Amino acid sequence: MQEIIKIEFRIFANLRDILGFKIVFIDILKGSSIRDFLHIINEKYPNGPEFLRNIIDFEKNDILPYVKILIDGRILMGENILDTPITKNKSIVAIFPPVGGG
Repeated sequence: MQEIIKIEFRIFANLRDILGFKIVFIDILKGSSIRDFLHIINEKYPNGPEFLRNIIDFEKNDILPYVKILIDGRILMGENILDTPITKNKSIVAIFPPVGGG
């Protein structure tokens, strides 16, 4: 039997506006990838598809270059970010949209 872990999911700025929350707790299977996690968000929340359109380049099947995803404060970098596993109970997954200035 696979272990269920609880993840704290934090989103910011316009992404928070899309889904309607800043922080939520979600149960996932230990070892689920970021892709699996985002699929859960897509299915669980009515604005999930819009949320995904704001963070994923579907043609390249990767995170948009200006979006930052962190697990426990560590920025995920490089290729295949969507395949990064989430293995620790009570991990914090944070997604930041582009930061504008002016």
